[in-house]
Amino acid sequence: MTTNKSATTAPAPALVTGPGVQVVAALLRRGDNLVLVQEQRDGKEMWSIPGGGVERGELLAEALVREVKEETGLNLTAVGQLAYLVNTTTNRYPSTVVLTFDCTEWDGEIAVHDPDGKVTGAVLLPLDEAKSVLSSSTARRPEIEPLLDYLDSLSAGRVWSYRDDLPIECQRPGTGPGRWERDL
Repeated sequence: MTTNKSATTAPAPALVTGPGVQVVAALLRRGDNLVLVQEQRDGKEMWSIPGGGVERGELLAEALVREVKEETGLNLTAVGQLAYLVNTTTNRYPSTVVLTFDCTEWDGEIAVHDPDGKVTGAVLLPLDEAKSVLSSSTARRPEIEPLLDYLDSLSAGRVWSYRDDLPIECQRPGTGPGRWERDL
């Protein structure tokens, strides 16, 4: 008589379902000055540019205007060109797409009104000083590296890819086979 024993196998990893995360960010530039926001995230204080998650039913431009107003008090009067796109995936935030827009048309006075209470300050700094502050920020690599690259070159359309905060090898179009980066 044979006994049918069921094989013991490890369960397959659970697939991540549902939509990824959409985030918008604004490079609020005025001449050679840039607006930065100071945030509290995961118990750390850091500097970055204003931005945040796109809410269900919101268009990207609507989310950008809302986030700029909440985090800086400034009124974004026109959404500028798409500066660059960052695609990241981590266990905490799988399949995240961050679209950063270069915005020069805004008015108002800086005054933080963040309903989440994460943004604690906002300032308009000369570009060199802003780049120095960003270089020493504790923000994640996918937030700072593409931003500093863009501020150095002002070359729009680059796509950056990161898995668990490590970059996927990227180069400008036409510089090598099998590269992920491409112009938008």
